Amino acid sequence: MSFIKQAFKGAIWLSSFRALQQVISWTTTIIVARILLPQDYGLMEMATVLVGYVALFSELGLGAAIIQRRNINENDLSSTFWFTICLGLFLALICFLLAYPTVALFNEPRILRIAQFAATIYLLGALLIVPQNILMREVKFKELGFIDFIGTIFSCISMILMALSGFGVWTLIGGHFIRKLTQAILTFFIVSWRPKFHFNFKEVRPYLKFGLNIAGARSLRYVYTKSDRFFGGRFLGAQPLGYYSFALQLASIPTDRIVSLIQQVSFPVFSKYQDDIEKFKNLYLKITKFIAMITFPIFIGGAFLAEEIVTVILGPKWAPMIFPFRILCLTQLVASITTINNIANNAQGRPHWGLYFHIFNTAFLPLGFYFTCKYGINTLVLPWITIFPLICVVWILVTLKKIHITIFEYFRNLLHPIGASIFMLAGLSVVKHSGNLSIFTKTSLVPLFFLILIGAIIYLSYIVIFEKEELVAMWKLSRAR
Repeated sequence: MSFIKQAFKGAIWLSSFRALQQVISWTTTIIVARILLPQDYGLMEMATVLVGYVALFSELGLGAAIIQRRNINENDLSSTFWFTICLGLFLALICFLLAYPTVALFNEPRILRIAQFAATIYLLGALLIVPQNILMREVKFKELGFIDFIGTIFSCISMILMALSGFGVWTLIGGHFIRKLTQAILTFFIVSWRPKFHFNFKEVRPYLKFGLNIAGARSLRYVYTKSDRFFGGRFLGAQPLGYYSFALQLASIPTDRIVSLIQQVSFPVFSKYQDDIEKFKNLYLKITKFIAMITFPIFIGGAFLAEEIVTVILGPKWAPMIFPFRILCLTQLVASITTINNIANNAQGRPHWGLYFHIFNTAFLPLGFYFTCKYGINTLVLPWITIFPLICVVWILVTLKKIHITIFEYFRNLLHPIGASIFMLAGLSVVKHSGNLSIFTKTSLVPLFFLILIGAIIYLSYIVIFEKEELVAMWKLSRAR
């Protein structure tokens, strides 16, 4: 079986696990959100602002370096493993101490123990860097999917029990801890590799040279993606921040879960064919189209049905997050198809390009959030729909030029996902405003379910008609032996 076919079949397993995982986690998120208070989400954001940033350096891009590197050996992997463990211990101590300035920064004593406990989660993450990326390099996505799925099951059960027992904000941090602990246990049970008692920093250095650019990019991304909640927490308080942060969490789910899955699968494949210009170009276009086909209807539908989704599913107490949720869904349209640029450039040995992209975002977005946060959560969201898309467009154009794709080829590639989404939106608009749903109450799940079903039927009908060849090709690939 070819490498691409092996990766594709593994991706089917991984996506199947993730699909079940998303149903369970989304259901749990809704249940927990109806039990907890908005301020619990605000406290969680405050507690993890500083310690979350430090945690980004627990990997230093070494996982990506393991996947991208053409040849690796046992000594390299063992040295890298012990390096990440030592680094994780050091950073866990830093995170523990950072809890005190975090309390002073927000003038919120309730977040002290939460911030300190978060350090243990990041230490568990250090254990997983080498073994999980070995599985990734070997495209063992079935095993990775199983590990994530079981971790999610344990996490969701514990979160519901903690929420019902009155644990409040500790429900959120506790769920993260249990998930990471379960993943660590299962990973070492499944993976055949074991570290040797061997360490040589010279063997780690080449991996660090590649990975530090990625770590730098991730750290900058953390700065600008958290700056909205930082300024929101400082000027608006816990409850408004809770509305905003939960709107961002919901809007980001497809990008964080679905697109990140596609990134996981595509990076080893991109790295395998990094020197084959034509195959690399075709992979980029196919993956970009695949991302658009999945995410565009979700984000456009989410923006259109924002009021119904928030009011019906979460309840009236979450109504202030409707406008931010709608705008953030539109922002994710651009974000979802931009993420593949980092993967493509990293695979061809240009991790510093991603660093430049995040430098520009860090230079402009926090300033935008600083000036808009003082007027409420509805204005706090504006930089995401103005500044961020402009930077993303430039980033896409630069990447296309490097991998020899014209703008015309790029937009022609996205023609049917865009067309199907517009067609779906038009159909939903007609149905929603026809008055046929007036017999149901505004808080009923029936009209919302009906609208989602109609939108899905319209979208899929368009895709089946105009993308039949692509669908047949994917089906044949999935059946290949």
